[in-house]
Amino acid sequence: MTMPLRHAMRPDAGSFVACPSATVRRGAGRRFAAPLLATMTVVALAGADGLTASVQAQEGGGNAQIEVNGPVELTLVQQAAGMKFDGKTLTLEGVSPSTTFFAARPEPTVGQFTTAQFVKLWNASQEGFKKDPPNAALSFIGDKNGKPVTIELVNVSGSGDTLSYSINVLDGTLPESGGAVSMSVDPVFWQLPQGWTAPFLLCRYTPYWANRVCRGSW
Repeated sequence: MTMPLRHAMRPDAGSFVACPSATVRRGAGRRFAAPLLATMTVVALAGADGLTASVQAQEGGGNAQIEVNGPVELTLVQQAAGMKFDGKTLTLEGVSPSTTFFAARPEPTVGQFTTAQFVKLWNASQEGFKKDPPNAALSFIGDKNGKPVTIELVNVSGSGDTLSYSINVLDGTLPESGGAVSMSVDPVFWQLPQGWTAPFLLCRYTPYWANRVCRGSW
């Protein structure tokens, strides 16, 4: 029987995962493509973007688990109960224990790192950020008329539920202190630094959700 293929990586980059899929029903007639519940393993070798992944579908398990080890372009979102700014350092207080991420390609993806994982990964990757620091938009939750403040993130350190960023303000004005905030970090290609052996992300598909759902696994 010929089965349709779904591409888990960009075929134009020369690196993709193709796994059998079946159309399944969700809710009132909605359908999503989801991996068949057969035992299989598909490995995609690194292509032009260095991306590698493996897919394992457990027989009867309902989810296909994917290990993603190569660069993945992720948009990050962090939320905190409050903030302080001294002109150079942005301090987020009462930070959520997880940093949420999402991606539109090579496959719709949502997930989370622990915030401690995020700090560890950032500091291990900071040599690259020195050349091209990511930008972020900081918004005050519940402020209907407020304009997001655009900042450049230079460095980060963390302790408990507090994160401290060295920043440059690019657009807008940050107050010295404020209430609950949400910070969205521009899309950045992330991967584990050289020498780290754990998979970067562990992801799963489910027939009841359109995106793959991932978590940091190091």
